[in-house]
Amino acid sequence: MNIDTSLLREKFVIKEKTVSARHKRLTIIAPSTRMRIALQSGGLPTEDVIIRTNNMHSVTRMVAQIINNYEKHGPIMPRLHNIDWPDLWDHCLSPYERLYNPERWVSVYFKGKRIFQAGKTHSFLDVIEQCDALNKSSYEKSIKLAQDAFLKAGKDVDIDYDSNVALVAVIAPSNARCSLILRGPDKTTTFNYSIKPSGADHKINTAQGLSSAADFLEGMQLSYKIGFNTKKLELGLIQKASDEDKETRAARSRLNDISAQINGMENRYIVRYRPERPKFDLIIGETEKYFAKQLDPADANKI
Repeated sequence: MNIDTSLLREKFVIKEKTVSARHKRLTIIAPSTRMRIALQSGGLPTEDVIIRTNNMHSVTRMVAQIINNYEKHGPIMPRLHNIDWPDLWDHCLSPYERLYNPERWVSVYFKGKRIFQAGKTHSFLDVIEQCDALNKSSYEKSIKLAQDAFLKAGKDVDIDYDSNVALVAVIAPSNARCSLILRGPDKTTTFNYSIKPSGADHKINTAQGLSSAADFLEGMQLSYKIGFNTKKLELGLIQKASDEDKETRAARSRLNDISAQINGMENRYIVRYRPERPKFDLIIGETEKYFAKQLDPADANKI
């Protein structure tokens, strides 16, 4: 299967324009990550599926799970009610994610209709997907349709929309290329990597190719968290054996697992990085240095 997809980090802020004196002004904030995947094999019809979750690596892993299911069993919609969706989502969640991300959620859409949900999502995202399915031309124009839908419901609102691309993935059996844009505490970095089959593998496993991008996204996120909390521990802003300290140690363990998964991908395929593979230990150290300038040990309430 050929895959050409991108990951959007989004934030919607819905503000009511006018309100009576007896009611508070409506303000809704709805962050999300979003990926569209076109599932198609041979002469079969294309199935456009939208996946949303609360973080970048989870949405990427869920897309990889759906691709894997499609490649093994065929089109999704004819089997919709026979697919074990909770099991697909379960495979996206590490023990670390289950323990330290209680706000995790996922929604899957087809033609504007939510076909699977786990966790608590914001209903506004359903409205956006319904508008996108009706619009069929420009995703951002769907925001205007959503404003009109609120107006018809008696709410005159402005919708502020902010988004940025975090991942572009183009994967074919013969080669794959992923470009990641990663925002750190003080700068944004970009790196690309390509994958080609080795002598042992004649083609790329599409789902694994995409899962590797999830590994890098999660690894970068964990590196920032570890660096931040390590500096806080050093400055006495968190205590040893505290919940934050335990989470930091669990994050290091999870980061080791991710590094092993990336190493496994490199052993299986021919992988080239530009400029180079991110060094998680180096990112942790750079994050510690950055927050050393920001954190004040005399005022723990600042963080």
